[in-house]
Amino acid sequence: MDGTVKMTLKGVNAEGKEMQSTYTGNYDGKDFPITGNPDVDTISVKRIDDSTFEATQKKAGKVVSNSTRTISKDGKVMTVKAKGTNANGEKFNNTLVFDKQ
Repeated sequence: MDGTVKMTLKGVNAEGKEMQSTYTGNYDGKDFPITGNPDVDTISVKRIDDSTFEATQKKAGKVVSNSTRTISKDGKVMTVKAKGTNANGEKFNNTLVFDKQ
């Protein structure tokens, strides 16, 4: 399945600072630039089915996280399960839930 994905994530980090991360790419597994996240500079995405895709984020060519993102049937909720290593070298295993505004 081909297609283009444009993602903008807005939120507040642990220090209470607003943040925004954005990328536009294709579901072809190739690296595309991502902005707004100092820990990541590229992302690649592959569509698994109509509501699920996998993403790999890199910094300076090194994989820092892998995630699976699932969109609810009504298109209003995205659940992200991510594993990786943060900028401090600490491993993480997170489940994030985003509501579409």
